[in-house]
Amino acid sequence: MENIKGKGIRDSTMGDYSDLMFYQKARQVIAGVNDLIKAWPKTMQAQEISRQLFRSSTSIGANIAEGHGRHEGTEYIHYLIISQGSANETDHWLHTVLDLGFGPKDKIQALIDSNNGVRRMLTAAINTLKAKRDQRNIREESFQYDIDAESSNE
Repeated sequence: MENIKGKGIRDSTMGDYSDLMFYQKARQVIAGVNDLIKAWPKTMQAQEISRQLFRSSTSIGANIAEGHGRHEGTEYIHYLIISQGSANETDHWLHTVLDLGFGPKDKIQALIDSNNGVRRMLTAAINTLKAKRDQRNIREESFQYDIDAESSNE
């Protein structure tokens, strides 16, 4: 795995989605998954799992990219949550692969660890963005309005 420098989450100086560290890490997971499944047997089970695993792993980065284009706020958080769901699904498939013995255990475990890193970064980004959003939401305090009876009948 290569050394990655990137931004963690959106801010006012946001550049391209490909600058995001968790996007770059998600791309590394895709590359690892691709290398892994190339060596699998051509059985129906292996082919089905490879399709599911490849689809879920590519969906992580795709949703990060799509959400980044939606700008800050609720939509961006929504897409990061979808991306997190895809990372969770990828985790499921990687554990299934490990259980079924489709490939070297150390390589599969390294992918699980890398994917878990993406999951942690997504969780941190989602929590940070939600906290920033909540700080911007100003709620009106409970306040009693005095309305005189004469003006309320108009």
